Amino acid sequence: MSVETMLSFLNSCDREGRLGFQVAVQCAPVLKDVKISNLMTAPRGGGQCIRERLRQSRVICRLLYHGEEKEVLFLFRYERLEEHLKNGRVQSFLGNCGYEEYGVAAVLRRLQKRYQEYAGAGGDFPHELGVLLEYPVEDVEGFIANRGQNSLMARYWKVYHNRQEAERTFQVYDEAKEQALREIMRGFSLEEVAV
Repeated sequence: MSVETMLSFLNSCDREGRLGFQVAVQCAPVLKDVKISNLMTAPRGGGQCIRERLRQSRVICRLLYHGEEKEVLFLFRYERLEEHLKNGRVQSFLGNCGYEEYGVAAVLRRLQKRYQEYAGAGGDFPHELGVLLEYPVEDVEGFIANRGQNSLMARYWKVYHNRQEAERTFQVYDEAKEQALREIMRGFSLEEVAV
């Protein structure tokens, strides 16, 4: 899809249309059910609008942080996140980050608290966010150990472990984004885009 086509679409949209486009750009893999979760930044009040537009879908929008002008939102699929949190490697990583409970609600409460401490008060970045975004644990550990440097490649996340597998995953995410954007530009609602 060309940049000109996207710009033309955005110029003809109202605020809600632009917000739907932004959700499709930043969260297409979740909308198309090829990824558990995504993080996005929206203008203040955007989270409520997104929640309303996704209420009939299987995608949940949770506020992690709100500042004076922006909100940081965690969009996820509950059942897939619940299953992900049963993984022993994921639980071990979360345990090392101070998590004691691994149910979706408990994990998201703690993540929200830690993210607010980071964004609002300059606390440590909650690296467990990467694991909750379905990045491979090895890559999150590599990011921490290398302080964000020396990655094999960087696209949707910084890759430290299995470049070929990451490239395959990135291709799937790119295809989901292309499909979601085409649908949004044809006038589909976010609920319709969300599989």
